Amino acid sequence: MTSKDKFYGNISHVEIGDEVQRCVEEVRESGYSVLENFLSESELEKYRNGIDTVYQTQEEELGRDYLTEISELNVARALLVYDDLFLNLVTHEKILKILKKILGDYFIINLQNAIINHPSQEHHQSAWHRDLPYQNFVISHPIALNVFYCIDGFSEETGGTQLVPFTHRMDSIPSEEYINNHKVLLQCPAGSVVIFDSMMLHKAGYNSSKNIRRGVNHIFSVPIMKQQYDFPAMLKGKFSEDPFLHRLLGYDSQVPSSIMEWRKLRYQKIKQRQQG
Repeated sequence: MTSKDKFYGNISHVEIGDEVQRCVEEVRESGYSVLENFLSESELEKYRNGIDTVYQTQEEELGRDYLTEISELNVARALLVYDDLFLNLVTHEKILKILKKILGDYFIINLQNAIINHPSQEHHQSAWHRDLPYQNFVISHPIALNVFYCIDGFSEETGGTQLVPFTHRMDSIPSEEYINNHKVLLQCPAGSVVIFDSMMLHKAGYNSSKNIRRGVNHIFSVPIMKQQYDFPAMLKGKFSEDPFLHRLLGYDSQVPSSIMEWRKLRYQKIKQRQQG
């Protein structure tokens, strides 16, 4: 029996040819998808060490008490600014294919954060939230996607992320009863990637294991959204010579500081179109 024979009536259906297509369909419909075996154990060990090093540097910059006061303890931000290793998570070929199919040809990195869940410690990400917070609206086409790398295994014991499927289509937070009845606990081996609509309701779980659970979260968005922090300013021109990274890292979508700068950028874009 062919796939066509499994349906009747004059209605079209989606054919899945590879993992990229499967992921795209799942994200569009239920709001999330899980892909396994993205990172090897040797790569994971490098990322674990890198996360811990970047976080220690950032904690020393402001102090543990300060980070605790602003609910920033155990969060390492903009890792690629501190260590080129983390640019590899942004430019993974398969991830970029998925992003392009959902967000279109032009998208930028909005943020890159490492979440570090220590055993028996409540993390501030343990409250239900969207990663486009305070927005009580939904739209027909996604404007931002999360790409969350599981650097350590996600399970109930380690406090794996919980999601509520289809809430990316709800313009208000559902009832607590609905959340409890429909939430999904992600159980993913280390090296997996979770891709989900940034409007989906989610939270970190409670780590009751004896091991640290690390994850690196990214948001990629259409360029009408400002970055959480100014990657081009922090990178100080680094990677800007590469045309693809120039756009992806936000060099093309910085807000001009003056009318003169805006007009110069407009002139450059017009010349580029004329030349090519």
